[in-house]
Amino acid sequence: MNPFSCFLIGNESLTQQCGEMLLARGHRISALVTRHPEVASWGTKRGLAVIEQKKGWEAELPAQADWLLSVANLSLIPDAALGKSRSGGVNFHDGPLPRHAGLNAPVWAILQGEAEHGISWHLIEGGVDEGDILVDRRFAILPTDTALTLNTRCFEAAMDSFSEVMAALEAETLARRPQDFSQRSLHLRADRPSAAGRIDFTRSAGDVSALVRALDHGTYWNPLTTAKLWDGKRYVVVGEAEVVAGSGVPGQVLSADEHGVTVACGVGAVRLSRLTCQKGFPVSGSALPVTLASASPAEAAALTEALSRVVEAEPRHRKALLSLDPAGVSAAKVAGAPALWQSVPVALPSLALAALAAVRLSGKPVADLAYGAAHATEGVLSDWVPVRVIAEGALPEALARTDAALAEADKVPAFAIDLLARDRRLFGLEAPGFGVGLHAVPGTVVTLSPTALFYDASRLSAAEAEALAARVDAFAAAATGDARVENLAILTAAELEAAIHAPNRTQKPYDSAQCVHQAFEAQVARTPDAVAVVFEGEALSYAQLNARANRAAHVLAGMGVKPGTLVGLHTRRSLDLLVGALAIQKAGGAYVPMDPAYPADRTALFIEDSACPVVVTQSALVGALPAHSAQVLCLDTDGRLAAAPDSNLQSGVSSADLAYMIYTSGSTGRPKGVMVEHRNVANFFAGMDDRIDHAAGSVWLAVTSLSFDISVLELFWTLARGFKLVLTSDENRALVSNGRIGSAKGMEFSLYYWGNDDGAGPKKYELLLNGARFADEHGFCAVWTPERHFHAFGGPYPNPSVTGAAVAAVTKKIGVRAGSVVLPLHHPARVAEDWAVIDNLTNGRAGLAIASGWQPDDFVLRPENTPPNNKTAMMQGIDQLRRMWRGETVDFPTKTGTFGVVTQPRPVSKEIELWVTTAGNPATWREAGEIGANVLTHLLGQSIEEVAGKISIYHDALRKAGHDPANHKVTLMLHTYVCRDREQARRVAEKPMKDYLSAAVGLVKQYAWAFPAFKKPQGIDNPMDIDLRSLSAEENEAILDFAFQRYFEDSGLFGTVEDALDRVESLKRIGVTEVACLIDYGIAPEVVMEGLYPLAEVLRRANAGGQPAEDDYSIAAQVIRHGVTHLQCTPSMARMILMNDEAQMALSGVKTLMLGGEALPGAFVRDLRKVTGARVLNMYGPTETTIWSTVEEVGDGEGVVNIGTAIANTQVYVLDDRQQPVPPGVPGELWIGGDGVTRGYWQRPDLTAERFLPDPFVRDGACPWGARMYRTGDLVKLRADGKLDYLGRADFQVKLRGYRIELGEIESRIEEQPGVRQAVVLAREDQPGDLRLVAYFTGTATEAALKPALASVLPEHMVPAHFVRLEVFPLTPNRKVDRKALPAPQVQVQADVEHVAPETDLQSQIAAVWSRVLGVPKVGAKDNFFALGGHSLLAVQAHRELRDGLGLKKLSITDIFRFPVLSALAAHLDDGPKAGAAAPAPGPMASATNGRADARADAMARRRAMRTGQDA
Repeated sequence: MNPFSCFLIGNESLTQQCGEMLLARGHRISALVTRHPEVASWGTKRGLAVIEQKKGWEAELPAQADWLLSVANLSLIPDAALGKSRSGGVNFHDGPLPRHAGLNAPVWAILQGEAEHGISWHLIEGGVDEGDILVDRRFAILPTDTALTLNTRCFEAAMDSFSEVMAALEAETLARRPQDFSQRSLHLRADRPSAAGRIDFTRSAGDVSALVRALDHGTYWNPLTTAKLWDGKRYVVVGEAEVVAGSGVPGQVLSADEHGVTVACGVGAVRLSRLTCQKGFPVSGSALPVTLASASPAEAAALTEALSRVVEAEPRHRKALLSLDPAGVSAAKVAGAPALWQSVPVALPSLALAALAAVRLSGKPVADLAYGAAHATEGVLSDWVPVRVIAEGALPEALARTDAALAEADKVPAFAIDLLARDRRLFGLEAPGFGVGLHAVPGTVVTLSPTALFYDASRLSAAEAEALAARVDAFAAAATGDARVENLAILTAAELEAAIHAPNRTQKPYDSAQCVHQAFEAQVARTPDAVAVVFEGEALSYAQLNARANRAAHVLAGMGVKPGTLVGLHTRRSLDLLVGALAIQKAGGAYVPMDPAYPADRTALFIEDSACPVVVTQSALVGALPAHSAQVLCLDTDGRLAAAPDSNLQSGVSSADLAYMIYTSGSTGRPKGVMVEHRNVANFFAGMDDRIDHAAGSVWLAVTSLSFDISVLELFWTLARGFKLVLTSDENRALVSNGRIGSAKGMEFSLYYWGNDDGAGPKKYELLLNGARFADEHGFCAVWTPERHFHAFGGPYPNPSVTGAAVAAVTKKIGVRAGSVVLPLHHPARVAEDWAVIDNLTNGRAGLAIASGWQPDDFVLRPENTPPNNKTAMMQGIDQLRRMWRGETVDFPTKTGTFGVVTQPRPVSKEIELWVTTAGNPATWREAGEIGANVLTHLLGQSIEEVAGKISIYHDALRKAGHDPANHKVTLMLHTYVCRDREQARRVAEKPMKDYLSAAVGLVKQYAWAFPAFKKPQGIDNPMDIDLRSLSAEENEAILDFAFQRYFEDSGLFGTVEDALDRVESLKRIGVTEVACLIDYGIAPEVVMEGLYPLAEVLRRANAGGQPAEDDYSIAAQVIRHGVTHLQCTPSMARMILMNDEAQMALSGVKTLMLGGEALPGAFVRDLRKVTGARVLNMYGPTETTIWSTVEEVGDGEGVVNIGTAIANTQVYVLDDRQQPVPPGVPGELWIGGDGVTRGYWQRPDLTAERFLPDPFVRDGACPWGARMYRTGDLVKLRADGKLDYLGRADFQVKLRGYRIELGEIESRIEEQPGVRQAVVLAREDQPGDLRLVAYFTGTATEAALKPALASVLPEHMVPAHFVRLEVFPLTPNRKVDRKALPAPQVQVQADVEHVAPETDLQSQIAAVWSRVLGVPKVGAKDNFFALGGHSLLAVQAHRELRDGLGLKKLSITDIFRFPVLSALAAHLDDGPKAGAAAPAPGPMASATNGRADARADAMARRRAMRTGQDA
């Protein structure tokens, strides 16, 4: 073998494959020339010299190589490149030569009906593809081949034959074969199928199929055209064709459906599918007409000619469309109706100036317009082409440049519309909002001409159009001489006032000389003995906190701290945190937060960069500090503190000195310190005074890290305004709840009897009377007895007044109630008199629930009220009953007239306490509210969530009728059994409940419908239509088992005392005021009586008040314990609170909730409104302008809540890239000016000068020390009401869980790691509400190495949740990383953890929840929740799903953090008996139940085994 060197040129995977073969054979690739990023990446990885294939690339080639190999390269090789190859060049051609030379050979081969195709390796000589052939291959064309498949087969043949090519080049003499040019055909770049690919149905089905297949490139770029048909209104693109049986008139549609049509051809028929419009959107075959016309010769010629006009310009147009940056009309509505063109006159001297005006109106410096010129489109050409206009520079040059761009566009003013379908990246592309032309350009919203502004009135209002026209005239008037285009006025005087001055009239007097600590000292003087701060079990008054801070300040002054000194503050969240911060300021210094939770390297950077001479810390943290030369003050051990004076220190500090310096993320990879002066904070305090209630007695829960500047509001504004500050610890500041907290709201309990028959004689009523005595002695509020007729179930209770009288005779304190009286079965006078007796016996404690009845047989007592008349009779009877109870005379009919009835005896109570019984009909709930009745309901057939919704309906109806919901009761009847063990309760309740459920036919049908294994009968879509007789005994048993388990978990009061308390708390939250405990449904009376003792404990504890456990310092506990009125957090934290029942309950008492640091979704606000009536404020502001700069009091109805208006002495400007104001409603970058603008960045004068500029818009009187404005990098738009809509980041900075993060800093840190070539970091929200950092990188590194490495140098919130390794980054047309094209991460199971399948049912259930929450395909017993991508928000979600979905009531949110490994969590939660443990002996009833349950379980297991073939 003779090794050779070569230049390799190409742009496909074939290039790479051949390259690998060359290298494997020992040949040398002297240079790789490509424009394909993946091929380039391969070359770099292989150590090749890679040259980008652009104009002049040949000059970059090394001096000489033996050969030049062109493999999958469609560009001509320059002679200069061939001249550097000593032996010449060889080209791969995807067709047989000389039969199909040129481009797109596979397409033409199929179109021309060739039987075979092939590939050729030929020398590069003479003209296109004319060189002698070295190697070729031939293969048959299959009837199903498409352009895509034939191309693929060509590549396969190329790889198969390339070893032969290499052998030929290795030989001393070439075996070359000249071409027979008499057989030659040449396909040029501009060649296209006739009639622009329109299908001619007069041809054979085979010909039609060949056309479609020849133009089918799959998802790849189609460089020619598409096969298309005319449906009478538009062209429809056809992606697939199949010859089928059929005949008819050519063009006749033989059949059609959603997916395609079958059409008769000249011979045979063809099935056409994958139908789209020319923009790529799907088209239904059913929408096509019954006949599809073929083109006439004249129409076909016109189509051919039309396409020929645009072919040469297509590469240019495609490139422009792929990089389209459209000039948008911000006020435009989405197109939803046909265009309705109207116009407003304007006066512009030229179309070029109109184009410049349009771009300026869009708010962009450079943008693409839709240029329209009159031309024939023939239905296949566009109405417009993109024109890029640069609205910058001197006016004469800009006009000349724009004129030239328009002239170039005018040469070919259209592109083939199906270009959008041929390149998947262009699917659905629309024209820019702004167009230019002499007439309206279709698809635009506004088209500017020299004389008119045309606008689509279906998308833009007349007022908006008039405003745009006025701006155009203002622009034209200013466009004179050599003025710079970017500085020309684009706003009218009125708009300038609205955009710049009106929103910024925020002047407010305040004490700008006051320092932060001085504001605190002033409050100390006002309320020295009031509680200033509470930290867990410790509290300090204002005077005590001031004294401690003063002692530390005196010590710091002695250590050299003075005005301007930066002092590190490195303490845990405790009283020392506040003492240290105040002491530093009192000594004249500025504190620099150094969170102990941050990695040591970051703390070292803070100490080194700030050069702080002193660090304030605690003794436990000193050892963890990195090496430094600073002095240290330990606030908990330093002996100097006790001896120091406790008087206020006069340090000489002024408000122009620094108060603090906070480091924020830096784009260069190094954090930057923001210097904040006391006067900045003083103004901020004044601004907050206007926006946040600070009445006496307010309590603020501080949960924010000192490293997050919003902590200044929490810690210092509060102490300057007299708040009681509750400070959370590092461990608890993100812990929303630490277990159940009983609410302070009470819950009444009553006993409810349903009708179990316990035998003949006195024993029949023993449980009733004994239970009533127990209830009377243990704080229950009432006993309910039902009314039942003619049914075995409930037989002991035909009249609740009789059984009620018996209860009244043996009790002294409780109420006696009917549950329920079926009033339509009785005369109201009879009911009134019977229950007046009970009211006297109980001394006014009688109550009635009224039902309308449902069992038709019952109405033998009063047939006239049989349904549907029962409801009317009930409502009429209630009114009569109430009136008679009051002593009124009520007329009733007699045989001859009427008689006025006044009942006897007279009751004790003035008004009868009355409930309306409802099974869940919302209308009945509303009617109960309208008449001011209480409500009695149950959970048979309705969920707690559904009851919650109906309670809302009921309360609304009460209010509308003038009743206070607080004075009315919602009583919920629940089947009840409580004992010491949950599983024992399940065993005891199971058979009685199943017996009860099996008697309730309607319920069985509902549960059957919900049962996952139930096969719904064909044609039935309503559970009530199921014929239960069609079910087998096994199916019935399975459905009953399913029904009982669901009822036990979701719809009763079952289990232990703790389980019952959980259920009661959930009922309190939805507005239930009484639980009526149904106890007689088949459980043995002695077991029921035994179970009343734990039930009484539930009653006691449910009404014991709402104080949390003494050691519970979670957010929920602190809010409840201290009566917190104010809470500030990020929306992410608020979302976590909302996902937890206890925290949700606590939140209901908060009066002011401040949310900031992230966009606030309106949907989330609506969720908040369901839980709390708090005033919600949306806060916005960067650290550089002192915490919050704008505030919005949140209303309803916004998709994303606006960020409001500027606070006191603050200016907000919406500017374009040249710092010129944009019109109201147009997006621009937010700049903030005013007294809150900080000094700048510590030791970064370059960056300070770039981001902080003099304020050119400010009027007299603003910021006396020098008005500046800060560039936020945030995109906003100013609304007509003066509020700002937040649109996102202008750069790649993001906010995550409230932290502002420069993604560039993380990228820099990743690129420092071994094995990383390039890194890009995104914040992705692939699941709603779950924003995560995702790192993409190229190179050989692994996630297992990168994650811990980054955790050692970055805070937790900056460490990406996912790492995705790519071979190459996708690029945009301008060669930048295409961030939008980066794939969503697919979470992988930990690489360093062996997968162990879940071993128990509980582990499997937990694994399923984790998989769903984390988006992980497989979760094993040894997997760690957080290593799989979990974080605190997802932990809350997982906790809720595990607790509610699996009934794991024992699970607390902290358990997921304590036991992050799945098997450990399952072991912690496993309540089952452990090996070797003695289980308590069950009682007789439990034993019997156990035996039945075990036998049934065994039988079901055997049935399952037989079905799955497992039973041997």
